[in-house]
Amino acid sequence: MNNMTEGSILKGVVRFAIPCIISNVLQNLYNIVDSVIVGKSDGTAALAAVGASGSLINLFLTTVTGFACGFAICAGKRYGAGDRKGLRGVFANGLLLVLAVSLMLSVLGAVFARDMLVIMNTPGEILEEATGYLLVIFFGMGFNLVYSYLCEMLRGIGNSKMPLYFLIASSILHLVLILVFLFGFSMGVVGAALSTVLSQAFAVAICWVYLFRRVPEYRISLRDLRPRREILAEGLRIGGPMAVTNFVVMFGVIILSFVTNGIGTEYVAAYSTASRVGYIVTTPLFGFASALSVFVAQNLGVGNLPRIREGVRKTLLFTTGVDTVLLVIFLFATRPLLSFLLNGEPVAVEAGTTYLLIRCFAMVVLAPAACLKNVLNSLGKTLFPTISGFCEVGIRYLVPIALSGRLGFVSVPLTDVAAWLFLAVFLEIGYIRESRSLTLITK
Repeated sequence: MNNMTEGSILKGVVRFAIPCIISNVLQNLYNIVDSVIVGKSDGTAALAAVGASGSLINLFLTTVTGFACGFAICAGKRYGAGDRKGLRGVFANGLLLVLAVSLMLSVLGAVFARDMLVIMNTPGEILEEATGYLLVIFFGMGFNLVYSYLCEMLRGIGNSKMPLYFLIASSILHLVLILVFLFGFSMGVVGAALSTVLSQAFAVAICWVYLFRRVPEYRISLRDLRPRREILAEGLRIGGPMAVTNFVVMFGVIILSFVTNGIGTEYVAAYSTASRVGYIVTTPLFGFASALSVFVAQNLGVGNLPRIREGVRKTLLFTTGVDTVLLVIFLFATRPLLSFLLNGEPVAVEAGTTYLLIRCFAMVVLAPAACLKNVLNSLGKTLFPTISGFCEVGIRYLVPIALSGRLGFVSVPLTDVAAWLFLAVFLEIGYIRESRSLTLITK
């Protein structure tokens, strides 16, 4: 476990962030490998079908992850305060909530999968394949949601290494299964979805075994799975706004998917592939944002506000330096990388390159936006992050309407830039205001 309430601030944050960064890189590589294998197996249309389903899947996943992060913050506060008994109650009640939400989303998603794709203006030539892929993912979504919850709860108590190991194991299984299903049994996009679900079920199993054997605070029985109003209220007070924020942000991404779906299949493939590469570029930033969230929660548990402020300042400076290095690297690597991933399709490669380069230049404003949103949520000050989420949806709706007619696909990355710039300014104002209002005991 990583206790960040004492010792070197930056060293503790970096030590926690590195496994998170590697996990996020692997997760996005996992998605890119899916795309490459599907594209090589069944062509650009199949690749676009998987990409068209991605934003809908992420809408549900990130919403539930918001709830999970709320309970992880509650766990971090108790861990920092030394309340080991309280950790078990937080873990059990959060698990109950995730299981209930998982069941509801799986049913609703499976019933309305095709309708949602139609509403998103998914091209007719990939609609049936996208629907098949989405149905399998929804039926197995519970595995993904529970796995994400278990990993967030481990990170909440300072353990960011084991989620990485679980991800590596499940990724290896996923790679084997997708090759077998696509090239051995010619199952197409349904095989890709099935390999994802089975590998996530495996991840849940090994994660649960680890928790039961090595983390006594999370070793629960059926007797523990009883709702406790005060714990649920605390977790929902923090996690509810985070879930709402994640939902509205991903809804904004769906609006962009609607724009790209209306342009054509090549642009669907370009957007889905380039955005996945873009997530890898910004992975270090989000890894440090996750570490900062745990750092703030643990130090909030012991009432050390000066250490929190110093940690926020140092982490923001460090992430800015890291992002600058990554920008220089991807200035040269973007076009050849996308040419390989998109099978050399000239329209898709050109569009994807434009999208990724604009997005890379905008990372400098994304750093404070991502980090400060996590900091405010960990402090229990969810007003500014929640408002920012709704404002972001407005930006992601208005900018494409204003620009897509004149700029076409270029309006998609420019929408990201506009949203990130607003978030950086708005959340900086929120952090200054909310941190001044805290009256914590200086350790």
